[in-house]
Amino acid sequence: MIRLILYYFYRLLNLAILLYCVLSWFVRPGTRLYDIYVKMAYFLEPLFLPVRKLLSRSRLNLPVDLSPWLTMILIGFIFRIIISFI
Repeated sequence: MIRLILYYFYRLLNLAILLYCVLSWFVRPGTRLYDIYVKMAYFLEPLFLPVRKLLSRSRLNLPVDLSPWLTMILIGFIFRIIISFI
């Protein structure tokens, strides 16, 4: 039962990150979805912060922010580790 709950939480978090990335391309201030985007940023940006710090230390000046994608990969690793112990 706990595995199923963790799996759904993991999938929901990945979907939220993916939706946040897609919304960042299209949502502008003043649109209907902007409030949703800001609320998602409030919850998701703290997850991206450690990855952004690591990327800034590596001095990779990339034109694309890879922190959401790397965060998804790290969350996947953490999920697999937790599931293996349960």
